[in-house]
Amino acid sequence: MHFGPSEILPYWLRAHGIVTTTIRGFAPGSRDSLTKYQYALSPPADVPVFLHVDEMVPLPRVAHVRQLLGPGRRLLVEVDVDRGIQINVPFDNHLFRVAAGAIRLAALAGAELIPCLIVETASWSYTIHFGDPVPGNYLGNSPDLEAAAAHLLKEFRKVVVRYPEQCNETFLSSISPSVVDGASDINL
Repeated sequence: MHFGPSEILPYWLRAHGIVTTTIRGFAPGSRDSLTKYQYALSPPADVPVFLHVDEMVPLPRVAHVRQLLGPGRRLLVEVDVDRGIQINVPFDNHLFRVAAGAIRLAALAGAELIPCLIVETASWSYTIHFGDPVPGNYLGNSPDLEAAAAHLLKEFRKVVVRYPEQCNETFLSSISPSVVDGASDINL
């Protein structure tokens, strides 16, 4: 999720021996040389730091997904983006819009889906939080997208409520008022 200093999460995971590839949109052209330099500093070279979202749309073939998520491979996917199939999940008297791509990819590849956030606990001090994996029965042949999304939010919530100041604009744009009988349940 776009929470805390999420832009550094792939690099911090790699620095701690957890090699990931992150699905993301294209960086502005002005950052191409910086991006290439960052890739060079993030071994191993045969595992890309980023995979651009256009390489994943439409949802790739099973063989491609299994290659991305093969043994020892990890894919980092943010679930608060406004792309693809969206699921609205109750979240503290509101609705949280969750992109189903990460859930669908995990189900397609038979992979674990583990919630992960990074927070800044002090100046230049970061903590990476891993939640409990989404239960395998939510990711079977017919994945239960809503149950998987609700599990992810339950795990993310444990961190978000402790560091609400680290919610950024993308994260916040995923939250909307819950509507019951035509009336919002936002309390002012």
